[in-house]
Amino acid sequence: MRIPVIVLGGFLGSGKTTLLLSLLKESYARGLQPGVLMNELGKQDVDGYILEEQTGAAVEKLLDGCVCCSRKEELGANLELLIKRRPDVIYIELTGVADPVEIAQALREPCWESRLSVHSLVTMVDAENVLDYNSRLSADKQLVRTLRSQLAAANLIIVNKSDLVEQETLWKIEKLIRKRNAAADIEFTIFSRIGLNPLLDGIAPREKQPLPKRAPAEFKGSLLKKAAAEQKKAEPGPAPAQHSDSFSQVGAVTLAFPQGKALPKAVLESFFREWADRLLRAKGHVRLPGGEPVQLVQHAGSRTTWENSSYPGTPYLVFIGMNIDREQLAERWSALFR
Repeated sequence: MRIPVIVLGGFLGSGKTTLLLSLLKESYARGLQPGVLMNELGKQDVDGYILEEQTGAAVEKLLDGCVCCSRKEELGANLELLIKRRPDVIYIELTGVADPVEIAQALREPCWESRLSVHSLVTMVDAENVLDYNSRLSADKQLVRTLRSQLAAANLIIVNKSDLVEQETLWKIEKLIRKRNAAADIEFTIFSRIGLNPLLDGIAPREKQPLPKRAPAEFKGSLLKKAAAEQKKAEPGPAPAQHSDSFSQVGAVTLAFPQGKALPKAVLESFFREWADRLLRAKGHVRLPGGEPVQLVQHAGSRTTWENSSYPGTPYLVFIGMNIDREQLAERWSALFR
């Protein structure tokens, strides 16, 4: 019996991880055992930790590059690890610059075709920004082609953050989608909330011996240790920034907080605005002054959100942008702490 695979794609900040959280919670409610493969451009894991913290899911992670290019050779090893856990369904969350067609083609190769089946290709769309992509990203032809492929390949296209735009804009978005894909179902939503029955239709628990379960306290302790270990491996050392080549003109830089230092929310948000012409996405776990809880900060488009986090490692920020001047970025980052 082949394991169904649901691939989640869409540009940076469109809401993929929020949808995946809902899918994981619904999977557990249905008695399903999910497997998760998450790909992130940066060296430091952000979204995988969120999933583990909020759902307890075991997540295989491909960091520091895109599974369609620099991390393509590692896909097979990660899928093997997931299959050994005997999941009922596998979710693959791609980076915002990945082409889902390449992943679907890989899953249909003979070595996987007898064990895995592509159940659905889902593309998330950011209603507030999608109409500007062609002009804003026009210098990166390869990226524009990839974003078009994300639309063309999907069985389901979710237009997220629909409450942030006018109805006329939603009509323009639908017209844009239909130009690339005449057959996909389209859902307009906020906070990635959709009815999950159609997406999970036909997926049922497989007959198997149950995997050993850990007590909640044991799981929490192991999660904190794992996060701390991953943080240590990703720490940038003496330099305040590290770069990883990823896809086309898009790159990711991990910015570390100096030991014991913190930044106010207003300073970080001003920093994001300063880089608005190149910044596509920013996310991380940051420390605020005054002993306040560690914050998960996420920035996409022109919006920044904050929420409390129990992340145990050294604070950091992942900065994803186009044609980043790494030396200039590192200099400006260091200047915030003087």
